[in-house]
Amino acid sequence: MGKSKKYDYNLPPVINNFVVLTDIHSNNRYLSNMAMDYDFCVLCGDYSNAGKYGEFQQSFVGMPQKPILAVVGNHDYNGDYQNFSQRPDNFYQKVRDLGFFYLWVQEGGDAAAFQFLNDNANRAISDKHVFIVVHHPIYSTGEFGASKSISIQMEQFIDTHPELKIRAVFSGHDHLFSAFKRNEQFFFVAGAGGGKIDPMTSYSFARERLWSEKKLHGPLAVLNDECYGYEHHLDSWMQFTRTEVNFYVDKIIYQVRNLKSNNIIASYEQTF
Repeated sequence: MGKSKKYDYNLPPVINNFVVLTDIHSNNRYLSNMAMDYDFCVLCGDYSNAGKYGEFQQSFVGMPQKPILAVVGNHDYNGDYQNFSQRPDNFYQKVRDLGFFYLWVQEGGDAAAFQFLNDNANRAISDKHVFIVVHHPIYSTGEFGASKSISIQMEQFIDTHPELKIRAVFSGHDHLFSAFKRNEQFFFVAGAGGGKIDPMTSYSFARERLWSEKKLHGPLAVLNDECYGYEHHLDSWMQFTRTEVNFYVDKIIYQVRNLKSNNIIASYEQTF
């Protein structure tokens, strides 16, 4: 990695909102004309297909010039991402009164991520709102589904740190939008920012989780380990989306916007 550089960026004194995108896969066709109506952007990985510098550039051409905070995805990590990234795999970022934990979590490679999370939990104690950003989903109705061991570790961390104001966990990897709520926390798969939508059929490893509809609502049957957490399911859509996080005095409103039509397809309210 070359010498680290510092970059200046402007943020408002009070954060009003941010957007969550993921899995662009070097295809910015739905992002280049995206409205600039947010303070900064959170990305959940897979901006590239093979982790090449040119692919990263292609993903962001034409996007609004707003600050971006990004976690690495498996497609990024499999290339030469580490040669031009200044970020470690796991890091904490404070943005005004918001705290973000960014974790490189994958099946069989999650020990370092959860060690970092536990070792650094106290850094977020004073944060008004805390968010966790990963690439691989904690719960998902998509192609790959949940990794049960990772899901359990995340649940245990949240349950044993009630002092942290953890509001939501954002992820990607599966190319669809999926929303879950367990206790007071939301879990969003914000996938499909440009990469192809998950298939409704085929892929034998999806097994019983194959969709017969392009949308799902309410709790679902837990048929195997990839279905872990389905009792917490709210909604899923096979659409290209962005998730908008809007802050108010006593609540957060999460809005899900279709990137093609620009219409809001879902809204979730969280009071505190």
